[in-house]
Amino acid sequence: MKTYTILLVCSALLFSSCGIFTAKPVETQPPATPVDPLEKLHTDIDTVLRETLFTTANIGIKVVAVETGEVIYEKNPFKLHHPASTTKLFTAATALARLGADYRFETTLYVDSDADTQVIGDIYFKGRADPVLQPQDIVKLVDMLLEAGVESIQGDIVVDATYLDTVREGPGWMWDDRPLRISALSIRQIEPEPGTRSRALACGYLLKNELMEKGIEVIGDVVPGTVPLDARTVAKHLSPPLANIIKSMNKPSDNWIAELLFKAIGAEVMGEPGTWQKGRDAVNEFLEEITGEPPGHRFVDGSGLSRYNLINAELLTQLLVYMYQNFELMPEYLASLPIAGVDGTLMNRMQGVSAENVLRAKTGTLSGVSALAGYTTTADGEVVAFGILISHYVGSATPARDIQDQIGGYLTGFSRHPVGNVNGQVFQDE
Repeated sequence: MKTYTILLVCSALLFSSCGIFTAKPVETQPPATPVDPLEKLHTDIDTVLRETLFTTANIGIKVVAVETGEVIYEKNPFKLHHPASTTKLFTAATALARLGADYRFETTLYVDSDADTQVIGDIYFKGRADPVLQPQDIVKLVDMLLEAGVESIQGDIVVDATYLDTVREGPGWMWDDRPLRISALSIRQIEPEPGTRSRALACGYLLKNELMEKGIEVIGDVVPGTVPLDARTVAKHLSPPLANIIKSMNKPSDNWIAELLFKAIGAEVMGEPGTWQKGRDAVNEFLEEITGEPPGHRFVDGSGLSRYNLINAELLTQLLVYMYQNFELMPEYLASLPIAGVDGTLMNRMQGVSAENVLRAKTGTLSGVSALAGYTTTADGEVVAFGILISHYVGSATPARDIQDQIGGYLTGFSRHPVGNVNGQVFQDE
């Protein structure tokens, strides 16, 4: 029996030495490999920018944290591009800074200083570039005359459009953009007077018809002219505040409003008459205050219709950061921008992704040009300003817009919390 026990022990030792009874080692997780959030964001955007569109197309992009000025991402930020309707960001900013959010455009009726209350000679109709003037506003002016006791106009209706110059087409506009034909006294729905092609005279005839319909006699005709220095006001219409007007401009990207506003800025800052050149000088003066250096860009109009306009992503983000940090200007400026997936020119874009109802930006489109510039809030609640300029492609703008939307989604979903990678599975450190 003793011999048998010894044999069993020896056998166990023998088999153990051969590894038959070796215990299975405990599996341990490999250490997490940290993924830098900024590096991941760069990788995601760089991947998007390898799309076939950029075989020929050019890209300029910059993303900046508005509070710190930190550059989150950039690629070719100093390359010049046609800005298209992102030009309106500069028009709106200059208007708010120079005119104020409460500024209102005036459209006024005057009479001679010695005119009688009931029977007057000439009546003077002056416009000051109200970009949202409506036919019903003329009706209200006529009602004011009635309330003042006016019964007869023995002279002419003298239309004064001298607040702006007489150049009707913007520099570098394509021929099919010329029907805008803006004037200091313009109603969009009223076509220019045949023969003269004058919108101001057309407004004058609308006034005459309304006067006669309300029972006020008009003996004379509608003629161009100027208001005498000693004339007195008998009726005045004020536009909605500028804050409302820039919202009506930026949300749908309204060229009519942008061009009248651009010239009006020139008139108010540089002196009457307002011109595209004076508007340009006012914008450049404002931007030089922001950047601290002479312009390395070019503006010639207020809407972005002209291909003479040239800017870069660097300037876009400089403007956006300045406006966001300016307490007096920021609320109205931000409120004017289209909201992703909600309204304006972004109504049908970025729906169902993190940028929906968060990202606010101005779009821009010309043939071969697509731009997007504005703000979004990241997953951490950090506000970033961005400018994306894509140009020199052929065909539809859809591929360029899709790329902008992808980048907008990445920026809105971006978090600075470290990301780990374990066995191929990504997790975020709370």
